[in-house]
Amino acid sequence: MLPQLEGAPIMIVVPTSLQMGWVESPPYFCTATETARDIATEYTDMPVGAIAEHKFSRYTVDGDSYSDLPEDHDGQPFRTMIEVYVDDFMSLVIPISKSQLRHTADAVMTGIHDVFPANDEDDGDDPISEKKLKKLEGQYSTVKTLLGFNFDGINKTMWLESAKREKLLTILRGWIRTGHRGSAGIAFKEFESTIAKIRHAFTCIPMGASLLSPCNRILKLLPPYVFLNRNKRALTAIEGCRTLLRESTKEPTRCRQLVAGWPDYIGFVDASGHGTGGVVIGELSPCVPTIFRWQWPADVAQDIKTAENPMGHITNSDLEMAGLVLLWLTMEEVCGPLEEKRLTLFNDNSPTIGWATKLASKRSTVAEHLVQALALRAKQQKACPFTPIHIAGKRMAIADIPSRSFGSNPAWYCASDDDLLTLFNSTFPLPSQQSWTVFRLNCKTVMRVISALRMKPFALDDWRRLPSPGKLVGDIGTPISQLWDSIRIYNRQRSNNELEASRDLHNAFAQDITEEDDRCRLQQLQAQSLPLGRRYPWPSETTRPKS
Repeated sequence: MLPQLEGAPIMIVVPTSLQMGWVESPPYFCTATETARDIATEYTDMPVGAIAEHKFSRYTVDGDSYSDLPEDHDGQPFRTMIEVYVDDFMSLVIPISKSQLRHTADAVMTGIHDVFPANDEDDGDDPISEKKLKKLEGQYSTVKTLLGFNFDGINKTMWLESAKREKLLTILRGWIRTGHRGSAGIAFKEFESTIAKIRHAFTCIPMGASLLSPCNRILKLLPPYVFLNRNKRALTAIEGCRTLLRESTKEPTRCRQLVAGWPDYIGFVDASGHGTGGVVIGELSPCVPTIFRWQWPADVAQDIKTAENPMGHITNSDLEMAGLVLLWLTMEEVCGPLEEKRLTLFNDNSPTIGWATKLASKRSTVAEHLVQALALRAKQQKACPFTPIHIAGKRMAIADIPSRSFGSNPAWYCASDDDLLTLFNSTFPLPSQQSWTVFRLNCKTVMRVISALRMKPFALDDWRRLPSPGKLVGDIGTPISQLWDSIRIYNRQRSNNELEASRDLHNAFAQDITEEDDRCRLQQLQAQSLPLGRRYPWPSETTRPKS
């Protein structure tokens, strides 16, 4: 609406183009382009050959990926998905024939021109950039660069675009050389811009984000210059970032490793001032139902910050984070290869779950080190993103017992692994008279975790090259899956026993509702990493959690 004199007719201007530079324009611009995407999707659903050939379709064909296909599809269906990011249209196709590829290309460009009218004079001012099409950016290929990342449709992998990766590696190499040999500082604007690019690059290396906590602290301070020679933690983080970027091209990330899902394995862990412990069970995939525990060394126990020991350096949350790392190391050995496996980790400490979820710690340097250890081990195992979930302490009976089996609770005291096994088999009996198995952690591996609690420095390879986490001892039980429901029943029974003294049926009912919330929270967390619903078909997993 134009400015006008009072009483004058209202004048409204309808622009013929969308201005991307305006602060308020992106929502309107994206609404327009997403409308074009929806129209293009409707065109792709039409029979092959029903759309007139588009004037730019010649730019999308040819190339090896196109030539390898037969001409006709003999009526066989195919799958396609069209997406748009601001003004970049992307069509993903699983074709049977060349004609299906041409049909999809015609559908996409016709849909764009239905919303953004074509320039009939072909003077280079068309809404669809012919200049980019001439560079073969619109040509179909099984290896494609999209939004700064290279995608391989055959191997289902992605990695940072080569030019961007080489530029980042060159910058980081200069920083590292300065940090080791010189005293010059890095201009803050250069540091801020480069860290933002690394963060973007870690889209395809999500566990790499755990290395950026020292850099995040520097960004909050807004110093005019950054001196890596004075900040060894930041220097170590930059070295780790460069290593991961350098390796990403030789070993691209499988796209499946970027998406969370219903867990194959579930772990529960708890920590106390005496020790840590937990259990590992199978959900979608079978594994041996396992118990583990570890008692803290005397110097760690004496350095815990409490009301009686306010000068301690280790918080309870730090201990819980250390327990989470030991849980992961146990799962590496008990569950077998974790490549493309999904894990859910339960713990009753909110800061620990926050650190593991964000892969970052704002204040605790101990937690920062442990978060990096957890993420690097997950990266090393090529696992899918793990899902940390907070669970109320009163529903963690199955993890409380091993963590408090060193004498803090006389009823749960276990002098040996055999005592722990006997207690568990009687307290938490498994279906079909199966037996739990004890996992004995390797002292050398645990000492790496303890060194983090003692705030000792580390290098990237310290966590990527670990000795064996430990071994199962005694009679090894049978691998079982779908045990989560049984664990939830055990925890509910403990809570209900506590409620029986007051006969409060209302609280018992509320407890049952809370139990069901665990599944709902897991489903909600996973939904955040799934594509939005579309009207057209696209490959999706058929496995769904039981309701």
